[in-house]
Amino acid sequence: MSKTLLVQRLDGTTYDLDKLDIKIIEFSPPSPNYNFNTVQIGKYGEKLMGVTVGQRQIPISMDVFASNNLTILAKRHKFFQIFSSLEDFYVIDQRIPTIRWKVRAEQQPFKFYDNWHMGGDISFNLNCVDGYAESVDTTAHISDLSKWSISGMNLPLDKKLKYEYSKPEFDIYNASNIDIMAEERPYKIVFNGQATNLNIYNEATDQTFELNRSISSGEEFVLNGPLPFLNGQMIYDSGNHELIDLAKGWNHIKISGYQGDFTVLFDTRFYY
Repeated sequence: MSKTLLVQRLDGTTYDLDKLDIKIIEFSPPSPNYNFNTVQIGKYGEKLMGVTVGQRQIPISMDVFASNNLTILAKRHKFFQIFSSLEDFYVIDQRIPTIRWKVRAEQQPFKFYDNWHMGGDISFNLNCVDGYAESVDTTAHISDLSKWSISGMNLPLDKKLKYEYSKPEFDIYNASNIDIMAEERPYKIVFNGQATNLNIYNEATDQTFELNRSISSGEEFVLNGPLPFLNGQMIYDSGNHELIDLAKGWNHIKISGYQGDFTVLFDTRFYY
C-alpha cells in the first residue's frame, strides 16, 4: 500500500503530500514512550512506583521532487510552511485514514543534489506530546461507517456500537488502547430532557456525577470532562465535581433523576 500522508493544519487546510510530489520513505510511529518511576530499595534494587507515558517521537523521512531549479526552491519554501510548528498540526497516514496524530516537527533539513530536481534525505522527528494518536471523528458520528475502520481501531465485530440512548441503563464501548480519563482527555456527555438532581453512574469505574439543580424541558446539559454546562453556561458549583472516566472496553452506565423522555449522548474520540 502506498505510503502517503495528509497534513492538516488547525484551520482545516489540508495537504496531500503525494499530490505535492513529496514521497514518503518512512513514517514509523514507535510504541508509547513508557516512563518507569522507581525508588531505590536497599543497596541493590529498586521498586516500581508507577508508569507514565511521555511524548512520542515519530521518525519521518521523504524526498521532494520538482521539474527545475526554480520549482525545487519554491517547493522548499512550501515544505517549511506545511511543517511549520508554531502551532500543533495533524498528520494522517492514508493506510489508516481514520486515525490522526497531533504533532509538531523538529527542524527539517532540506539538501539539494546535483540532480537539481530533487530535495532528498529529509529526515526528522514529529513530536506527539499527547503520546497517543486519536480517531479522526467522534462517537457522535459512529453511524457513518466511512469514518471508522475495523482494522486498527479495536472495534468489536459482534455488536453494533451505539453512543446515544433514551433509556436509563446502557453500555458504552471505549475502543481506545487506554482508559479515557475525563480530566486529561475531556469528552462530552450531552443530556437533553427534564431532570431533578441528574445522576450519571459508570459501573466500570465506580464514579458518580451528581447535578444539584433542575434541568427544564428544552434545556441542554453538557458534562465536558470535569466541567458542567447548562445551555452553554458553566455551572461548576452545581455539581459534585466527580469525573466520569471510560475504562477500556465496555462501560455500564446508569442514569437517574430524569423525568419523562430524555436522550443522553457520549461524544468522545478513541486513542491509540
